[in-house]
Amino acid sequence: MELALVLPVLLLLVFGLIDFGRVMQQQIQLTEAVREGARVGALNGTASDMQNQVVSTFGSATGVTYTTTTACTPSSTATANSTLTVQRAFTPITPLYTVIKLFQSNPMNITLSATGVMACLG
Repeated sequence: MELALVLPVLLLLVFGLIDFGRVMQQQIQLTEAVREGARVGALNGTASDMQNQVVSTFGSATGVTYTTTTACTPSSTATANSTLTVQRAFTPITPLYTVIKLFQSNPMNITLSATGVMACLG
């Protein structure tokens, strides 16, 4: 009897921890990939070089949207910046988010976003 009362709460807690851990892991990974992409742009790389660096660092281009891609040029001054902003949809693996969506009239998708800015070396 006690198991029937405690099990839903315990599963809710475990599934929440699993998905929250995955969100944090992917956010950190995306932030590091965007930072590396901005670094490539600061070293006079092109916008496609920056995007390729994000893909090689993050490991996947699936669902990645580049909202801002500004690379430095050879004529850039030291006050200019290389900027890269990326968004990616997060897909939970546990059924917790599916259950939450059942009780919401307008469920929100989880979108991860990261911005990397590096100063141009001129």
